[in-house]
Amino acid sequence: MNTSPQIALDAQAVSRGYHRRDGAIINALSDVTLTINSGEFVCIVGPSGCGKSTLLQICAGLNMPTSGTLLANGKPVTGPGPDRGVVFQKDSVFPWMSVIDNVEYGLACRGVPAAERRKIALHYLAQVGLADVAQAWPRELSGGMLKRVAIAAVFANGSDILLLDEPFGALDYVTRHKIHDVLLSLWDESERAKRTVVFVTHDVDEALTLADRILVMRGGLVIDDLRVDSTRPRDEESLSEHEMVVLKRRMLDHLGIGHGMGRAAE
Repeated sequence: MNTSPQIALDAQAVSRGYHRRDGAIINALSDVTLTINSGEFVCIVGPSGCGKSTLLQICAGLNMPTSGTLLANGKPVTGPGPDRGVVFQKDSVFPWMSVIDNVEYGLACRGVPAAERRKIALHYLAQVGLADVAQAWPRELSGGMLKRVAIAAVFANGSDILLLDEPFGALDYVTRHKIHDVLLSLWDESERAKRTVVFVTHDVDEALTLADRILVMRGGLVIDDLRVDSTRPRDEESLSEHEMVVLKRRMLDHLGIGHGMGRAAE
């Protein structure tokens, strides 16, 4: 029996170049080749301008590669699709819709009957702790609550692959950590139905808290691929364990802000 993991995302020599006004070409991505297995929680870490958001946009079908190929669940990505849900850094909640209508929106677009989509939406709102504000307007919610709405919506839509582009960057430390717990709880809700998550962040501690695997990018290249084997949930004490400190130092070295200790500790 074949027990090989199913591949959710398969990038082969993906590049993305942009023309400047002077005719020069700027490469946001350069021959990126990687695979992400179904059910993995992968964080992409790197400084601003390294290409991590461009790579996520190509995975989402919102941007096309200049060269190379990208497959999602074995099919070429030619544009956005219901198999891939996206949460951006900026609020992706429609201000003219109630909370529950926002969560139902993707289901409604797919033609899911009203009673069924209401049941699904209420389930995910309860999971993110917002069942009591289902009829509220987005303007009545805090920033952290709006992120919970966006997470509930993307899970409710049933996408196999979830793509999150620095979704919690604007939140305060305490709120961000609470939403980490919400996100991981939803992702781990059912082992059989565990989604594939690709999460872009510039915060190495956030990546260590969330990920099974961390891709480090710099200058349009994936320069390292790290496994995070520490058990969940992970807290400040977990992040101070030797193995996690080694991983953090290695990432910081790659990003040019370490002390050379990560590589020495390998």
